[in-house]
Amino acid sequence: MFSLDMPGRWAQAAGAAVLMLALTVPAQAGELKSLMKDMKTAMNGAMGSADVNEFSNCLQRLRLDVDRAAKLPYPDNPTDYREGMRTLSVDLNKAEQFARAGNLAAAKQSLQAANQTKKRYHHLLN
Repeated sequence: MFSLDMPGRWAQAAGAAVLMLALTVPAQAGELKSLMKDMKTAMNGAMGSADVNEFSNCLQRLRLDVDRAAKLPYPDNPTDYREGMRTLSVDLNKAEQFARAGNLAAAKQSLQAANQTKKRYHHLLN
């Protein structure tokens, strides 16, 4: 049987959209938590690395996680979240430059600055 009950269909569609949005936010929050856990592992790996190659591999993993996390929404405080992700990215750029130059000590020092940025924004956002 065919129905032309358009207002009812619009209500169903709107309800489905609200439900999808409600399910998406927790899924993205779970993804962010997973990324942050992986960032911590990558950061610890880089800080404990014995050579520039090992450091660079860990830093690359960290960079990918940061880039993915930066694209996720943070509804509680989006302005500070975006600012923190941009600042963290700048810190990682500096560490990458030192690693490319073969200066492991300076690369680790820059990564430590990135860790301080992370701590500052975690405190601000929580």
